[in-house]
Amino acid sequence: MRVQFSPDNPATGSLVKALRRTARYHAAAWLGLPIKPLKLRVKVTNRCNARCFMCNVWTQQDNAAPSLPHEISVEGYRRLCQVNADFLSKVNRVSLTGGEPTLRRDLVGIARVFSEALPRADLSINTNGFSTHRVLEAARQILSFRKKIIFMVSLDGVGEAHDRTRGVRNVFPKVQATIDGLLEMKKSAPGLKVEVNHVMTERNPDELPRVAAFCRERRIYMNPIYVIHGELYDNDTADLTYTKELREKLLRHIQDVMKDDQSLQLREVVDMLENRPRDFDCWAGRVILILEDDGQLYPNGGCPKPFLLGNVKDFDYDLRRLLASDQARKVLRKASRCRACRLSCETMTTLQYPEALTGYRRTRR
Repeated sequence: MRVQFSPDNPATGSLVKALRRTARYHAAAWLGLPIKPLKLRVKVTNRCNARCFMCNVWTQQDNAAPSLPHEISVEGYRRLCQVNADFLSKVNRVSLTGGEPTLRRDLVGIARVFSEALPRADLSINTNGFSTHRVLEAARQILSFRKKIIFMVSLDGVGEAHDRTRGVRNVFPKVQATIDGLLEMKKSAPGLKVEVNHVMTERNPDELPRVAAFCRERRIYMNPIYVIHGELYDNDTADLTYTKELREKLLRHIQDVMKDDQSLQLREVVDMLENRPRDFDCWAGRVILILEDDGQLYPNGGCPKPFLLGNVKDFDYDLRRLLASDQARKVLRKASRCRACRLSCETMTTLQYPEALTGYRRTRR
């Protein structure tokens, strides 16, 4: 079975369509016109019940709280969708993430809001899978009002290696039960899709082939993630050491997996491990937007604090007005020239669109 790292491989798209879209985006950018986003990444909470060493999000919140006053409410998300009905009309993917999204007791309500407002968009939910009952119950409820949903479960190893990376003992059996429970549910709900996110670090360097085999057995997708220091995980102080030996080991494992997969995303991970410079422009803040749990809007998940576009609450949730502000315009000009971010799970979102043409140059070599 083929282990597919990027289900939406840009190479499989229409070149003519990509050329038209690229020309349209560049023209809009040159004229200073807003570009309707294609992906909306919504961080519904920073609360998390994991203790991942490569992520400091769990240190930022009261993780035991049933709710936090700064988090956007269901009504707030409904307001966001109503005010921006036209601006968000091209969105084809809404990703609900965190923290751990299932810690929000109103997660199903949030999913319903986006399902009603953007019925043609794919909806995905990221989860660590620690609470099998909570994840499966959310899946059941969401499938009652929409046919398709994607659950992306974190799996950083098979057995103790996963627990070591996630910083919590004896959670691998729970995560496995969550994945297998979702797959059992899929038998009667074919629109349910299950994927695995695998983070490669110095604590699990030999787990990539084991996780690939785990996914191959279950016929599910695996997305490899190479972690850098970045605001996505609030991990600026985390000890992320990628020695030459570690990089070489990861590259050997990836080359084995690449015998079955030549996706652009996987080649991008190879480029990162080999320290090749990024050679494509950034369209974050245009084709993708990241909405934090408190309403702060960023171009991309890897953008540091100086790249804050603004807070949607200050603009009555109107994204056009926010993006037309002086602060947002300055940030977007800076973002278009930025080459700092190298998070494959985020850069690939834009590579599926205009960058599929420019970013393909060196990755093909």
